[in-house]
Amino acid sequence: MEYKRPFGVKIDLETGVIPGAKRIVRKLSDMRGYFVDEEAYEKLLREDPVVYEVYAIEQEEREGDLNFATTVLYPGKVGKEFFFTKGHYHAKADRAEIYYALKGKGGMLLQTPEGEAEWIPMEPGTVVYVPPYWAHRTVNTGGEPFVFLAIYPADAGHDYGSIKEKGFSKIVIDEGGEVKIVDNPRWSV
Repeated sequence: MEYKRPFGVKIDLETGVIPGAKRIVRKLSDMRGYFVDEEAYEKLLREDPVVYEVYAIEQEEREGDLNFATTVLYPGKVGKEFFFTKGHYHAKADRAEIYYALKGKGGMLLQTPEGEAEWIPMEPGTVVYVPPYWAHRTVNTGGEPFVFLAIYPADAGHDYGSIKEKGFSKIVIDEGGEVKIVDNPRWSV
């Protein structure tokens, strides 16, 4: 039997960069339809800022293997809504995931397909377990880049379409300088 070779990589804890990793850049223009305040979205779109970057080390999509990635989620807001990642379910919905906060301040918004939502604040050292069947999205609620590590089954896949179509039942907003979790007026079951 030929065995896969072990390896190690160094994560720059200040920037979140994994040298040699696959880099994915999500600009505001990649997130049309995700934010509630469409007028604020269109106004900010003129600048088209980078919302987040992902640095992924991916394996073959097979059961038993793991992928890992860092994400650098930049500070910002569209209207009152903090910048967030697109969010997703796993294509193989029975797969779990682990997130580990490295730098900055934010949180994870999780939701069942029926819309039951949970908010877990994150700061450096926080580990979040994402159970199977839960959609998840990270949100930067601070004033600096929010950097975290995600570890997930290589065969989990990503279902972004369900979130694009229905959204999350809750949104995370800045209300007078405080982080508030409120109902999403556009949520549909």
